[in-house]
Amino acid sequence: MKTTALFLFTLLLAGCSHNILPLPVESKPKPPTAVLDKTKQTGAAIRYVCKDDKEVRVVREKVLNRKSAKNMEAIYLTFGQSTEKLKSTVSESGKVYTNIHLRWIERVGGANTLTNSVGVVLADVCVAQ
Repeated sequence: MKTTALFLFTLLLAGCSHNILPLPVESKPKPPTAVLDKTKQTGAAIRYVCKDDKEVRVVREKVLNRKSAKNMEAIYLTFGQSTEKLKSTVSESGKVYTNIHLRWIERVGGANTLTNSVGVVLADVCVAQ
């Protein structure tokens, strides 16, 4: 009886103590960066020169909103080394384009402003060239 119990205990201990190798994790492909579709481009890139010699480039694009069947305006905004796609939103102060990272405000007087999502001004008094 003692040998059987000892044998079963050893078998149980050996079965629970073996190393289980983790399965290899598949790497997810990186999401594509903003790609400018030139077939939807409505004009050339507009270059804005801002205070402190900062530069912003904007390319306009018309986007068909499937829910309301209306055309929305979107822009590709390049600031520094990154390009972001921003969509138009409603505002009383002028045209406003936003995404999760940036906000571009086009005012009637031409003093456009670029801020980040927190509200920190990245480029101010931007004038089209």
